[in-house]
Amino acid sequence: MTAFRFAAAFALGLLVGGPAFAGASLVVDASSGEVLSSENATQAWRPASTTKMMTIYLALKAVREGRIGLETAIPASKRAASQPRVKVYIKPGQEVTLDNALRIMMVKSANDIAYVVAEGVGGDVESFVGMMNAEAQRLGMRDTRFSNPNGWDDPDQQVSAHDLALLAMALMRDFPDYAEYWGTPAVQLGKQLIHNTNGLVGRYPGVSGMKTGFTCASGFNVVATASRGGRTLIAIVLGSTSATERTVKAAQLLDEGFAKWGGTGVNVASMPPSGTRAPNICDEVRNRGGGAMADDADVTGPVSANDSSSDSAGRFLSFAAPAAGTAIATRSPRGRMILGPRAEPNPVLVSFGRTAGSDRAPLAANAGSQPATRVARGKATIVPGAPVTAGLTGMPAPRTASGNGAIPRGTNAFAPAGEPVQPSSDAFGGPMRLQGAIQSGQATAASLRPAAAAGIKPAAKAKPAARPKTLAAKASAPKPAKADSKATSTKVAPAKTKLPSGDDD
Repeated sequence: MTAFRFAAAFALGLLVGGPAFAGASLVVDASSGEVLSSENATQAWRPASTTKMMTIYLALKAVREGRIGLETAIPASKRAASQPRVKVYIKPGQEVTLDNALRIMMVKSANDIAYVVAEGVGGDVESFVGMMNAEAQRLGMRDTRFSNPNGWDDPDQQVSAHDLALLAMALMRDFPDYAEYWGTPAVQLGKQLIHNTNGLVGRYPGVSGMKTGFTCASGFNVVATASRGGRTLIAIVLGSTSATERTVKAAQLLDEGFAKWGGTGVNVASMPPSGTRAPNICDEVRNRGGGAMADDADVTGPVSANDSSSDSAGRFLSFAAPAAGTAIATRSPRGRMILGPRAEPNPVLVSFGRTAGSDRAPLAANAGSQPATRVARGKATIVPGAPVTAGLTGMPAPRTASGNGAIPRGTNAFAPAGEPVQPSSDAFGGPMRLQGAIQSGQATAASLRPAAAAGIKPAAKAKPAARPKTLAAKASAPKPAKADSKATSTKVAPAKTKLPSGDDD
């Protein structure tokens, strides 16, 4: 270990109250695969939610091959909805487009949505897991075995820092125009503003993603990517005992990597598999970090004092660099290690339900067994507005309010800096309309959900009283009877989705 590495590790140990737990780590150049630093890089490790990197890889591969579309509406199964938290509490039968699902999954790390994506792409979870393992072998991830698509702890599920580096490189190489999915700083789902679980996003200059993970058995993991001075690096940290520790260590490893051009002379592709089994470090996490899952959810501040200039050519999100001399981490008056504030995000608006393009998108793989009324065919169930873009190389157009109670699309998700995001309740601007497309003020039968108006009979129109010809007759004329409001109107209230705050991943 170099003197710089030793000093960094020693400083980190002082901040967290003892020697830094070893875990595993790896820093590689994303373009060449050159290894810049390595510690237990091929040791098998429990992946936790870094598993979702493979889930999004297979989803984007299916989009590229035309088997599914970003606007495909995927119905949630009971199995998906019953996944343990972290989750967004999607309900069985409720739909979400693949585009919105990927954003929620990568920012919130929602376990229920990962199952929705898996079933929408693979038809069922078991088939999708088979696809995950086949793809891992194709990419050279020799120490990897997957048993579910969301990373919920399983003794037979494992990766390594080396294998995660190969997967991160594959995502960046094969789907460069989709980088927004793993670099989005925040999403807004209903009234809930959800920040990215990656503590580097909004704090570290040039950060571009990618994914965190936590279970007690794995500790706190992160795969982080950042660009500086014409280079993009990937840093993997596995087995930290708190979310703050993993953020600080990843920042230090990235700083070290950007400070030097020479590597170890080893390419990540040439590193052999270890054949090891993933350990269970739950006791270490409980004893050292307390297993606090949310210790990075509400903390603030830049984690690097180094300024940088990004040459990302618009591919990656950028944030203001922190002021020189800013501390990496400090202790609160109560002795808790904290980070400084994040850059203020422009959240991407996401929702459940179909969009205007869902009727033209390919069917989800799990939709064939669903009733015809529950799949994405026919008219969209939202008020049509500007088409929803994929948000890949350009900025998404404003979206409109969903007729099934999903959040309104009142403003551009990427509003210019300094402009406040319009509250979701403001976008309705008046009484809710019936679910379905309303064009030229006329609602057609096809614009309603099937059976939406079942049992509702139009009320007979009351004949108005004859117009009095004289003032005297007018005064004595009987007043027209009022129609029963219960029979003549149908009030449709927006559905509410209960979103309890979940744990940080």
